[in-house]
Amino acid sequence: MKKNDDKTDIFLGNPEKEEVPRNPEKSIVKYEHSRDEDLLVVKKHREVAHWKIALLFAIPIMALYLYAIINVQNRLVIVVPSILFMLVFYVGALSLDLELGSVGLPNFGKVAFFAIGAYASTLLYGAGLSFPIAVVLALIISGFFGWLLSIPTVKLREDYFAIMTIAGGEVIRFLIQNEKRYLWQPDVNGIPQGLITNKFRSDFSSATGLNTILIDDPILGTLYTWEFIVLIVFIALAAICYFIVELIRNSPYGRTLRSIRDDDIAVISVGKDVARFRWQMAVMAAIMCGLAGVMYGFTFTSFEADNFRPPITFLLFVYIIIGGLGNSRGAFVGTGLVTLYTYAAQIDVVRKSISLRLSPETPVIGELFKLLQLDILVNPDNTRTLVLGLILLIFLLYMPEGLIPEPKGDNERYLKLLTPEERARSDEAVLRGQSLGERERLAAQTGDG
Repeated sequence: MKKNDDKTDIFLGNPEKEEVPRNPEKSIVKYEHSRDEDLLVVKKHREVAHWKIALLFAIPIMALYLYAIINVQNRLVIVVPSILFMLVFYVGALSLDLELGSVGLPNFGKVAFFAIGAYASTLLYGAGLSFPIAVVLALIISGFFGWLLSIPTVKLREDYFAIMTIAGGEVIRFLIQNEKRYLWQPDVNGIPQGLITNKFRSDFSSATGLNTILIDDPILGTLYTWEFIVLIVFIALAAICYFIVELIRNSPYGRTLRSIRDDDIAVISVGKDVARFRWQMAVMAAIMCGLAGVMYGFTFTSFEADNFRPPITFLLFVYIIIGGLGNSRGAFVGTGLVTLYTYAAQIDVVRKSISLRLSPETPVIGELFKLLQLDILVNPDNTRTLVLGLILLIFLLYMPEGLIPEPKGDNERYLKLLTPEERARSDEAVLRGQSLGERERLAAQTGDG
């Protein structure tokens, strides 16, 4: 049987035939141009789609919030607390995103650190310490409990980590709720009470020069000087936390964290101590969440253990899922929009609009309810939660990257470090759909043949 000399190996080519000379530089330029052009078009379409969805989500919420504000007398009573709570929960969302978005730890016990920060700062101030020292000690205590909770959890898989943290958070809450000797506040008769009075807030708001009226308008309402100062301080604290998180994410340390999130086995294979990185993030996030707890406690004249229930943690997850994981700007957008929606839905005029009653008197379907003898009144609070749950499901199913996706790294700056020869060989390998090592190995085999 005659051997087919024209048979060509699809990997090595035909070594007996002389290849047609080619200009690798020209092909590389052509390939790079088409590749960059396609990536630019895809990126542009994705950005346009995200902006459309973001506007579709944001415009109705802003309209609902403005409608609620217009229909109240003292508008600043609604605007100032909503901004304060947005800043408080933004700091809390940053702490969660630092764990989940950067290193992949779904911490469902965040509300415990809210409670630690609020209780520690308030009780220490009531014991005679100055408020800055009380805050610093509260942050140290939060970090200690974060480290304590990380010891049995950081080596667990993500689902078991979530179960352990939600259990640990509830243990801390029940401890606060039942420990009367140290974590309850005595009343005027010396009897411990579970209701903690925020002494620093009362002292600060009644201080000379701070209890004066800054704005007194018949339409806007009243704003005191101390409220304006608190607003400025909260903005500053949120900005500091933002820059700290961004500094971590844009550093080599942050790239290591993202590598652990994406493939912890690969990181272990190159000699990194994954558990150490995880407990470091757990401690750092606990300190930041403790700061959010200090801010959260200050927004109350008095608070108790029931103000620190698991729904606070679930809200933090809603913020970063809607805004975008691994993205500080996304956390801000998600926190802002959901907080504005929540506040607007609590105003009486909006509550009346979203309340629903299904009874035999209901048009169209009244006969059915008369036959079934049903009279259903849907609580507007449940309607608000239902709508928020539906929004969350839509994002999880159709837009899991959130309103502002996590920014992708730019490899071009690393490619510029290569010599022209190394860059040419790398681009030629990419053009052939091969790795550089594979191309050189096949070239060597071809030369040997």
